[in-house]
Amino acid sequence: MSEKEPTETTTLLVSQQCANINISGHHDLKEANTTSSSNDDDQAIPYRIKVIVICILFTEFAESIAFYSIAANLILFANTQLGFTNLQAATLNYIYIGTGYALPILSGYIADSYLGQYNTMYLGGLIYIAGMIMVFLVSIPYSLPFSINAKRAYFIVGLTLVAIGTGGIKSNISPFGASQLECCSPVYVQRFFAWFYFSLNLGSLISFTLVAYIQQNVSFFYGFMIPCIAMILAVAVFASARNYYQLYVPKGSLLGEVINITSQSFQVRFCNQENVVNRNNIQSFFDYAKKEFGGKYDAIRVNKIKPLGRVIPIFLLIILFRTVYFQMSTTWFIQGETMNLQLGSFKLPDAALSTFDIIAVMIFIPIVNYAVYPAYQKIFGKPMSRFRRMGTGMVFASLAMVAAGIVEVNRLKNVHEYPIPQIVAGGRFNASANITVLAQIPQFALIGLGETFTSITAFEFAYAEAPEELKGIMTGMYLLAVGCGSYAGSLVITIVNGISHNPNVPDSQWVPKNINHGHLDYYFFFLAGFMMFNFIIFVSITTFWYKDDCSQVADNPNEEDIPPDLIQQNMPIVAEGNVNI
Repeated sequence: MSEKEPTETTTLLVSQQCANINISGHHDLKEANTTSSSNDDDQAIPYRIKVIVICILFTEFAESIAFYSIAANLILFANTQLGFTNLQAATLNYIYIGTGYALPILSGYIADSYLGQYNTMYLGGLIYIAGMIMVFLVSIPYSLPFSINAKRAYFIVGLTLVAIGTGGIKSNISPFGASQLECCSPVYVQRFFAWFYFSLNLGSLISFTLVAYIQQNVSFFYGFMIPCIAMILAVAVFASARNYYQLYVPKGSLLGEVINITSQSFQVRFCNQENVVNRNNIQSFFDYAKKEFGGKYDAIRVNKIKPLGRVIPIFLLIILFRTVYFQMSTTWFIQGETMNLQLGSFKLPDAALSTFDIIAVMIFIPIVNYAVYPAYQKIFGKPMSRFRRMGTGMVFASLAMVAAGIVEVNRLKNVHEYPIPQIVAGGRFNASANITVLAQIPQFALIGLGETFTSITAFEFAYAEAPEELKGIMTGMYLLAVGCGSYAGSLVITIVNGISHNPNVPDSQWVPKNINHGHLDYYFFFLAGFMMFNFIIFVSITTFWYKDDCSQVADNPNEEDIPPDLIQQNMPIVAEGNVNI
């Protein structure tokens, strides 16, 4: 179907046909919702929609296999095949993941302003395939006429292309899929996101189990061939439904407007304070960009982006949580390499431990949503706010690092008393004979519980706070915060090693090349304390800065609370915050 821009009349007709719900009072609202849900279950899904949903879900599933199959054993491959140290390999992993999550805000801007979502994803997929092929070629088992430095450079370029490609897909595929269902009932959009999340986790589960096992116990050649093929299939399946997609002409992005207004606010606030008038009436940092306060922008344009001021402080505090979260694929992986991987006659892939987090999240989501939250509401008489949920997750993240530190204390003691040689993907490690790798399960379970409370709620917070024209930017900013968490992990471990290094003492760094001679336990306890400090700041800000966490939306608003003019206009009623930032 060719690209077109739906008219306002068409949109109104489609919306009226799909929704068909009138708000005439509290009881009528409940009855309409019940009737709508019943009709939704009986409504036949058009063949075109089925094809679109299947293709998009498969694309996300295969892309997840491709991305996480590299992340699963990136440190191991860099250690054993390319000669990187633990610090260098961990830094490379941080940058790879961080770039993949940081670029969506840029690719979202490109999609909204120039190429459109389909073209951006298709181009990103082609770049993705090029990067996967380069990574795969580095793993070829026979000798290549390249030096080790050349192979390293080739591998890094491949990772860079993969990160660019995944950035082009991550920011667009879920909103693109949801937009294809806008002509249907909202229940189908909700179901799409549920299956989308399931597809993502299923792909990562396969990556950290089957693919990781092949990489560690068979060959990286086959271990990297699988994600390469998966990505080729992802792009092929996605493009095969080209004629079924509803495509839209790019309408432009507010990202440029956000940058310009933010820059103007900084200039007026810090450089041109003499131009500020009516200073007492300024309620937000962005108000400095308004004409009446010395800036050059109309109030309407500034007010459009003011919701960003509410989410930015929260996203900044999410960064450290993500830094702790990414320890799973870096320092926890390094720790697992030197623990006993043997389970009877079966040798467990170290990367398979990350599946404990995935499984924990999939288990905890229904428990938390259908047991913990209702129990909280019953006990305290009100729902658990978004801020309380995010703060709870931060506490669990800190406890996860404490658990990792306790495991490391015992591992270090045992590995010197009862060492056993262990070969993982061709690399030889002195492991702890009596400390099984399953001892890491508690730390993975705790971080999974933290993710259930914090990560999912943070995404919900970003989506709920954003007006329609800012939803893409808000999502991109959240993914940027996730990426910054990975970058921060690289920075923190570099700083810690720099401070702990003593040139007169061999292996004095907390995270040396051989962690059996270091103090990874100190590093874990440091991150646990740092995370609790971050939690204290989070509580302080959300308690004293935010007047209302704006997360309590009435499930069943009383009829008298709904303004009559909104009832007549069939307008949805939501809670409104009153924070000034």
